[in-house]
Amino acid sequence: GSSKPTTAKGLNTFTWDLRYPGATTFDGMIIWSARPQRGPKAPPGQYSVRMKTEGSEQTYPFTIQMDPNLKGVTEADLREQFELASQIMQKTSTANQTVIDIRKVRGHIESHKSEIEETGYNNIIVPFLEKLSIIEENLYQVRNQSGQDPLNFPIKLNNRLASLRRSVETGDARPTDGAYKVFRELSAELKNHVAEFGKVMNENRPEVNRLLEDSGITPIGKGR
Repeated sequence: GSSKPTTAKGLNTFTWDLRYPGATTFDGMIIWSARPQRGPKAPPGQYSVRMKTEGSEQTYPFTIQMDPNLKGVTEADLREQFELASQIMQKTSTANQTVIDIRKVRGHIESHKSEIEETGYNNIIVPFLEKLSIIEENLYQVRNQSGQDPLNFPIKLNNRLASLRRSVETGDARPTDGAYKVFRELSAELKNHVAEFGKVMNENRPEVNRLLEDSGITPIGKGR
């Protein structure tokens, strides 16, 4: 979770907003009506904080209690809400990381475009990058340039996941059966896109790397 240190009369005070770390994000990402960079809210339960100072380390327990004003909601409901929100956030991170990986590959190749023989670039590199762009565009609305653009362009998978998590976390309650159904559908779609990315990389990497190496350029690896 995030903490905000303040200092008063020589003492340090730390506050936690009860939010876990958020999803992986990338520069310039514009998401409509959701904040994937904000993590799920911690459910009621026992926690501990570890304090380190010069030469010593102390651990202190503390408890997060359920709002006593909540009616018809159990701690189990809130833990279930947290678990589903966390799973959705993990899928959002996977979607965003795949966009990051695609952009890393494209950026590496395009930064050396002038060093690659034109025919080889057009016949090998261009079709490869086009395949990657299709996957990227399924994961993220690449036409978003401002906060108002999502009003004009359809939201893509990472935004749909983030919006689902916002819906699940609206209010304090057990997730609905409908939320689980949508999560399963979006997870299956994500799995297909990630698998397609792996397939495109595996099928095209040897030929692309031969061209890069022949041009004196560092080849792309499995993680890039």
